[in-house]
Amino acid sequence: MKSRAAWLGAGVAALAVGTTACQDGDRSRQDTAERNTPGQQVEQAQLQSEKAFDDARDAQKEASSQQREAARAQEDVQRKQQELQEAQAKAQKESQEAQASQQQAQARTQQAQSVAQQAQASALAAQRQVQQNFATQQQQASNENATANQRVADTSAQQQQAANPNAATQQAAIAQNSQAPQQEQQISGDVLSANAQEVLVSQRGEPRLRLKVGPSTQVQVDGRAASAADIQEGAQVRASYRTDSSSGEPQALRIDATSRAQPAAPAPVESGESSPGVPR
Repeated sequence: MKSRAAWLGAGVAALAVGTTACQDGDRSRQDTAERNTPGQQVEQAQLQSEKAFDDARDAQKEASSQQREAARAQEDVQRKQQELQEAQAKAQKESQEAQASQQQAQARTQQAQSVAQQAQASALAAQRQVQQNFATQQQQASNENATANQRVADTSAQQQQAANPNAATQQAAIAQNSQAPQQEQQISGDVLSANAQEVLVSQRGEPRLRLKVGPSTQVQVDGRAASAADIQEGAQVRASYRTDSSSGEPQALRIDATSRAQPAAPAPVESGESSPGVPR
């Protein structure tokens, strides 16, 4: 459409130029006819006609050139439009491919996460099963060990009873004696050292007995309630105690101490020997 319009415009312009030239020629011929001879008028008319034809040819050439330029412009426009359409189609195709790739990547990511979760759950279940099996095996081994020990003990008891029929009676008597409460004992002497846990009592300057002091021990100093740490060195004490059946150490039940103005100096202890209740 644009090329046709350009061509029509160029033709109209050429006709306008030709018409103007003809009109100018007519006026010029009329003016010249009045002044020149007939021969001169004919010559001038021929010259004017040739000039008009030349102008028309030039106008036609110009119109053809403009028409060719318009056709080339139209071709450029069509080519640009085609390139634009191809570029849009390519961009749309690439966009669709990118969206499809993204959807595939998301699907693969979700699948990988699902597989990882399943693997983790399986690993936890396997770990719990292993722990449960291990605990069961330990319990079974413990039960079998206890059963074996019981069998050994029963066999040993049967053998001892067969070798000595009175052994069971003797063991029962020993156990009864060990469970019987120890008798309360008394001691009097001087204090070599004393603290909140124990009191070391000597007789005639020799270490005699180390009394363990506990929460239930009753302590008095000069007739007043006190603690074992309040007893001074050299004080005279009278204590009651009982030997502990499990540790074998004397446990003080009651301690009565009387302070001294001048504590007696204890005799040196010979190396390699100790009195009962005094550790080496």
